[in-house]
Amino acid sequence: MKRLSLILLLSFLSLPVLAQSADQYFHNGAQYFINADLQTSLNYVEEGLMNYPNDRKLNALYEKLKEEQEKQQQQQQQEQQQQNQQDQEQEQEQQQDQQNQEQQENQESEGEQQNEQQPQEMNPEELESQQISKEEAEKILRALAQKEKELLKEFKKKKSTGSAKHEKDW
Repeated sequence: MKRLSLILLLSFLSLPVLAQSADQYFHNGAQYFINADLQTSLNYVEEGLMNYPNDRKLNALYEKLKEEQEKQQQQQQQEQQQQNQQDQEQEQEQQQDQQNQEQQENQESEGEQQNEQQPQEMNPEELESQQISKEEAEKILRALAQKEKELLKEFKKKKSTGSAKHEKDW
């Protein structure tokens, strides 16, 4: 019987040690909040409020934690909206770029088609005015040949004067 009473006495004495006070719940909740673990902090404070529903410090901390949780949720929503808006803007830019590229390709293909059609659409009078006679062509060729000869002479003169050996003047 003495053993049984000793065991009961020890178990009653250990109960207050295992149970936390309202201050301990408050302290643990505040500590987790400081360490940026909002959810764990809320869990501690809610557990403390179950055991001590009338504690002013726990109730005040609970209100502050709920406000902080709402702020974080609003901030996350705003960030999500901004991300969605950026995604939409990028998508619109891509669509515009694609449309611009398609328009350029269409314009280039139309320009090529017009270039292909132009020689066929020219009047015979225009073609005749663009053609030169044989005599004129020969005259142009002779002038070009003469110009080439003159350039070669100048080049040789520059080459011969630049390549002259100089005597040492020391």
